[in-house]
Amino acid sequence: MAEPLPATIGRYVVENLVGIGGMGQIFKAHDPEIRRSVAIKLISTRLMSGADSEEYIRRFRREAQAAARCAHPNIVAIYDFALHEGQPFMAMEFVYGVSLRQALDAAPVMAVPDAIGIILQVLDALASAHDLGVIHQDIKPANIMLTPEMRVKVADFGISRFVNAEVTSISSSMGTPNYMSPEQCHGESVDGRSDIFSAGATLFEMVAGVRAFPGHNLADVTHRIRFERLPLLPAPIRAAAPRLQLVLERAMEKQPEDRFHTGKEMAEALRQVLGGFGDQKEEKTRISSVGSPVVSSMTIPPDLQNAMRSDTGSGQLPSGSQIDPETLRALEEKLVGYVGPIARVLVRTTAGRSRSVSDLCSQLALSVTDQAERERFRREVDSLIRGRPSAPSGPPSRGDRSGPRDRLSEDELDRVQAALIQYVGPIARVLVRRATADATSVEALWLSLSNHIESPAERSAFLRQRPK
Repeated sequence: MAEPLPATIGRYVVENLVGIGGMGQIFKAHDPEIRRSVAIKLISTRLMSGADSEEYIRRFRREAQAAARCAHPNIVAIYDFALHEGQPFMAMEFVYGVSLRQALDAAPVMAVPDAIGIILQVLDALASAHDLGVIHQDIKPANIMLTPEMRVKVADFGISRFVNAEVTSISSSMGTPNYMSPEQCHGESVDGRSDIFSAGATLFEMVAGVRAFPGHNLADVTHRIRFERLPLLPAPIRAAAPRLQLVLERAMEKQPEDRFHTGKEMAEALRQVLGGFGDQKEEKTRISSVGSPVVSSMTIPPDLQNAMRSDTGSGQLPSGSQIDPETLRALEEKLVGYVGPIARVLVRTTAGRSRSVSDLCSQLALSVTDQAERERFRREVDSLIRGRPSAPSGPPSRGDRSGPRDRLSEDELDRVQAALIQYVGPIARVLVRRATADATSVEALWLSLSNHIESPAERSAFLRQRPK
């Protein structure tokens, strides 16, 4: 039987579990001393052997101190480091928003100006950290957060750098290897140019809709990264932004000395690419971080204000949707207050695979990370569920069980728990019981639980086991 959530971690009052990764668990918590929300990353004890635990903690503290020096508007701030029952933990800035991974899962292809606008902020963060001697070593979409105002927050500075030095298995320390540099794949020493490669791999995926170096397994991916040339971007992108391919090829050269030497160099090259998209003159914008008293001046390309709208800007109803346009517009208006401009993408892409308004609302609620706000969103859209049923369609499939929660049988719960335990371990039981309280259907339950699986490939494998 899995252990219940801790009531407190250090002085922080735990509110709920928000994620599970290869290093441990992430909780949303409240700091009673200064009355703010924080994210607590509690590091798993399995990363520490008994004999080396003191050395592990000492070195982890040193890395935390280095990461805490990276004060930058585009870097998740680290507030505290301490121990909880022998386990090290970090208290960090809680970011209200979605990860770039979630955004790409919803809309796999971004417009070039939008994607570059995001990566420019990532490069600004990297340049600042590199100047302080801190290398990230795990730049990927899952570690890039987007706030409702479309500000970038790069997460896990210093944490991945420490873990890479301590864990010999590349798959356990890094998760998906698709964004790693050749020297990182080969276990060699790295510097800031390795992060440049990862930023290039991330940008390639953002504009192409596929990873630069895909593969069926770790060996396949790392071989392609080390020895194969970067694939060409799709022809329409090369025609619209002819210099982008050249910038990505330089950023992702096999030898570090052939790449951009700094984030500033790559950023300047990308700004030249933006010059081909009309008036891309940058403007100063005052942006207040949601949930934080800090207000900073940011330089953001104007097109970034419409980030991730390019694939749905026509306003056409998604293909196959049974839900009327008026209901979709009402949902967009509700959701935008919780997740920002990405609401339009989420509503339009999710509608195409939803069987009913109720199913759509349940899936959209999962994009609201804060539990209290998620419940508020559900209450706000309840009238839409009752008053705007979806258009009639054929008989429901066996998997369409969108009735009340008490219709989720024990057999169904056992099935989803057995599937989830393969990816997150014994805590699956706790996650299933907690998700059941919010789920309105079997489909919604599986979708909710899939958010606890970090790897996109493993997440897809998990969802393929759901009832058909």
